[in-house]
Amino acid sequence: MTFTATHSTYDPTLFAGVAHYYSKYRPRYNDELYQLLINEFQLDGTGHLLDLGTGTGLIAIALSPYFQEVIGLDPDPEMLKEAKQEAELDNIHNIQWINTQAESISAQLGEFRLVTIGRAYHWFDKPKVLKLASDRLVQGGGIAITYTHQDVWHSPEHWKIKVLNVVKKYLGEKRRVGNGTIDDLDATYTELPRLLQQSGFSAPKIETIAIDKTWTSDSWIGYLYSTAFCRPAYFGDRLAEFEQEMRKTLLSLFPSDKFIEQIPVDVYLAHKN
Repeated sequence: MTFTATHSTYDPTLFAGVAHYYSKYRPRYNDELYQLLINEFQLDGTGHLLDLGTGTGLIAIALSPYFQEVIGLDPDPEMLKEAKQEAELDNIHNIQWINTQAESISAQLGEFRLVTIGRAYHWFDKPKVLKLASDRLVQGGGIAITYTHQDVWHSPEHWKIKVLNVVKKYLGEKRRVGNGTIDDLDATYTELPRLLQQSGFSAPKIETIAIDKTWTSDSWIGYLYSTAFCRPAYFGDRLAEFEQEMRKTLLSLFPSDKFIEQIPVDVYLAHKN
């Protein structure tokens, strides 16, 4: 099955060159999240799952045992390459990977029991994608959207402020995203409950789980390189200089070179009316 990307606002440079870092360094969801989805939507190994903005396939792979078939959809071919490799390593064969945008989904894909959106919702044409998702769900099907509170740009934590100051020293005051800039991702989610109901879903239930992530200076730098705002390509010939200063800053904050971050994750759960 082949689809062509058509959404005109998509920026293909958004995560260019970061898929390896994304797969290796992004915090993974824990079992609490997946058990929440299994219980809420009574997942039993039947039906189909559509994971929009699948990235390196974290959700699609984790939930694949609970569906007959899974479709992981993403516009970045490098991300999908990592996802395929991960699925092959786990000996998972019921996932179809499709290289296109969420705004392009149509009846060609079939119908689904569940649509999931992980760390990608803020990049979408939100009203359009939510309506298309609702159209693709069977009656009684549902949607789950996660929002990971890990925004270095708006954190009051002392160590994140220090980290951000180093990033800004090299890349400027504006938060870069591909060929542009963005101000606040948090604001994207304030309208989500209303948009879900306008798109044919019930008022969402919002659950919060916590992920404990242990970092080192190396893994934190790898995480930064996995983001749209700190891609290695942005630094040009100053990349090694940035790494040296970032590592020095982290070691001054955490001399043992080991620190734990607790990451709260909001999970929006809604059913098709």
